[in-house]
Order: sequence, then C-alpha cells, then structure tokens
Amino acid sequence: MAEDILLNVTLSQDLLPQGTTNAAVIAQLDLQPADAYRLQHQSVPTDICLLLDSSGSMDEPFARGDSVTKRDGVIAAAKQIIPHLSATDTVSVIFYDSQAHLIAERLPAARFSELSALLDTLRKYSGATNFEAGLKVAQAVLSGGRGSSRRIFFLTDGNQTHGHPEPFIAQLARDGVTVDCLGVGEDFNFADMRQLSAPSNGVTERLASRDQAGQLFERLLVSAQRTIATNVFLNLHFAQGLRDLEVYQVAPETRFYSQIRPGSGGRFTLEIPVQTLRQDRRNIYLLKANVDVPAATQQLPFADVRLDYDLPPAGRTGQRAALAITINCRQQGLPLRNTAVDDLFMEAELDKFYEQFTAVQQQDWRKAVAILDEMIRRAHILDDHAKLQHYQTMRHKLQNDHKLSNDDLNQIGATSTKSTRAQSAAELGRSASSHADLDY
Repeated sequence: MAEDILLNVTLSQDLLPQGTTNAAVIAQLDLQPADAYRLQHQSVPTDICLLLDSSGSMDEPFARGDSVTKRDGVIAAAKQIIPHLSATDTVSVIFYDSQAHLIAERLPAARFSELSALLDTLRKYSGATNFEAGLKVAQAVLSGGRGSSRRIFFLTDGNQTHGHPEPFIAQLARDGVTVDCLGVGEDFNFADMRQLSAPSNGVTERLASRDQAGQLFERLLVSAQRTIATNVFLNLHFAQGLRDLEVYQVAPETRFYSQIRPGSGGRFTLEIPVQTLRQDRRNIYLLKANVDVPAATQQLPFADVRLDYDLPPAGRTGQRAALAITINCRQQGLPLRNTAVDDLFMEAELDKFYEQFTAVQQQDWRKAVAILDEMIRRAHILDDHAKLQHYQTMRHKLQNDHKLSNDDLNQIGATSTKSTRAQSAAELGRSASSHADLDY
C-alpha cells in the first residue's frame, strides 16, 4: 500500500566532520499528505460548532474608537462562513454567558438558510462568562457528530468569571475535536487561551478588527473542511548522548514543547498531539540538539520518529509512518549547511521567549525588558521589520511605565506565535527549503 502521509526531514547541518564536538543540529520534520491521497480527498464532511460569548461585555465597542459592538461584529463575522458551507457539513450554535444556550444542534445543509436569523439572537443574551458551561454543551453536541472533521470556534471577549473548562478541553482533545480559541477586545487573555487551544493543537487568534474577524472565520472553516487525517500523534525518541534538546511546532502555529521526558536507555522522548493534518498544508516541527561526533563514525543517530493517525476519508484507522533521522559524517571538509532551517528555528524561539516574558513581566519588569531585548535582537537578525518595531515599542513602554496593558500583552503574543516563514513553507506545492539557502 502506498504511503498516504509522508515524513520528510531537512537538517541544518549534515556531513559533519568526524571528531566534531558540541555541534548544534536542527532537524526540520515535515508531515504532509502524499499527492495522490490529498488530490483524491480535497474536502471532507465537517461538523462545526460556533461557541460564542454572549456575556454583557459583548456590548462594548469591537475595538477602540469603533462604533460597532463586539456582539454585532462577531455576528457579522460568523455569518461570513454560511456561503462556504458544503452539503456534507453541519453547524451547531451555542451561546454562553452565566449558562450555556443551545441555539442549533448540527444543522444540515438543507437548513443553512436559518443560520443568519439564529446568529442574530446573540443580541438577546447577557450575563457573566462561564467557559465550562459552554464547553460542556459543545462536547455533548459534537460527541454525536459523524463528520470526518470536528471543530469548535470558541470565541470570548475576556477571562472566565467562573467554571473550570480544563477537563472539558482535555476530553474534547481525546475525542478528536479541535478547539480554536478566538479573542475580541482588550480584556481577552491571549496567553490563557493558548493553554486551552494547546491540547487539541488548535490555533489562538486575536481579532484586532472586524474585517480580520470575518476573514478568520472563513479561513478556519476551510481548514476544517480540508482535514484529511485525524487522531494524529507524533512520537519522538532521541538518540543517546544528545544535549540541550528543544522541540518546536512552527506550522500551523508556533508552539514550544518543554515536556521532553527521559525514557529507557537514557533516550529522551516526547509525544506531540498533532491531532489533524490538512489536505493543502504540511505541519512543520523543529528538533534541536547538540551532538558530539566520534572519530570513526559514518552515520550518527539523531532521533526515531513515529506518526500514528487515522484516515477518515479513506475509512482507515490505526495507520503508522516511521522515520529514523541520522546525520552523515566524514573525515574532513566543511559541513553542508541549510540556513533556511536556522532561520525557522530562530523565529520559532520567539515563542519560548514570549512564554518566559509572560511568566515574569508582572513580578520583575527588569527581567521582562531583558527578554524583550533578546526578542528585538532576533527580529533584527531575521530582518523582520514588523516584529522589530513592535518589540521596540513594547520595550519602550515597559521601560517607562514598568508594566504593560493586557492589550499590549495580547499583541506580543499574537506577534510571537506566528511564523511568517513557516506559513509560507507549509503551503503544499512550495518547497519546504530552498536550495538557494544552502551553504557549502
């Protein structure tokens, strides 16, 4: 049987000279559907759940100086997905405030014309913000779904006022449901919502404008419709003797994985809940380690990779792909380098620095400034003018005021967790790395 999901690897350094010590090697690991499989399954039946905040604060302006409320802006954005729904999709609508309100349960295509009027009823509700109530009902609704892809668009304008959503987030991930966390308004907490999107490997987005909100709802729908592998788990087993291990996902969203565990035989391991793969994009991971090359070694083991997954469009479960990553070694000569992988890694590290920044910025503004200085340095090396200007502005405010607003923190999070290089490299039909970036 032909392989339907492919594992491809590119090394930042290969052909290392024998006897080299403490060489930093980064392996770029791409997960992608084979062309034959992805072209055969370009769209799948999708169960969408719109889980929308209906609390009283949704009557505030969508953005500073905006005459339209958050409530009306979200209604308009959600309506933009209606023309893009397919005959095999279903849509559920749940509003939540102090309690959850089930507005529509898995509406089929024949009833999509009702959606606009149902979304308008968001204006009738008000109350506090109970994440747990909304997620509990969403889990119950989607547990009966039959779509190949199941997705929750979880939108809020602030922090929860009561409830414990974490158990329901964890159960949704185990059930194979992806939760995308969307925020509107200055009270939205980007860092906290990233914790809720992480178990299912959903995305976290800050909706800065009404136009962006509508475009994002459309993009998320397309992403759900093009899901062709589910229950995807990536297992990494690093070789013995590696040091300074770091692992990042850089597409679809940048994530730093700090939970690498020591395993049997001194080999460190990590399981990543990839959850889903798209028909038109690859997922990209970076595995970094420092290695020593013995004097008479031709092949240096780096990591063993195993991918477990289901293929709902093909009706197959329990599929597996495997790859052994090795580094080629030789007696003399310079290493073969790929600077594109180095650049991806440098940009990915911004997510680690962002997590460090959020952990210390309230307790020690001086340490927070030092972290921003390192982020500024990275943005300068990467020649990313947008990130550079943003980090410099935030540093100036923190240096002067010794604190940042919640909206400032949200902007730093949104800037640091999206890799422009990775998004380009993730598009299928484009090369993951360019030969023009090779150094000999």
